[in-house]
Amino acid sequence: MAVQLDIPYETLITLVEQLPPEQQHNLLVRLLQTTKTRPLSKEERQALFHASILDVPVNEAPSIRREDWYDDDAR
Repeated sequence: MAVQLDIPYETLITLVEQLPPEQQHNLLVRLLQTTKTRPLSKEERQALFHASILDVPVNEAPSIRREDWYDDDAR
């Protein structure tokens, strides 16, 4: 039988912070395992995709010349 408790999020965080470090670690492992086994929603997949995008500026535009890429004379 599943028990449904209405606990505010802040209260839950406070309770988890009161757990010993080993129990906090076990809780994290359990949550990660649960998350890995269930299918992701469209929004979650999109959030993961956007999180994987790097926002790094390009220092210089790549050259269109083959010699600059391969350091040869195309023979």
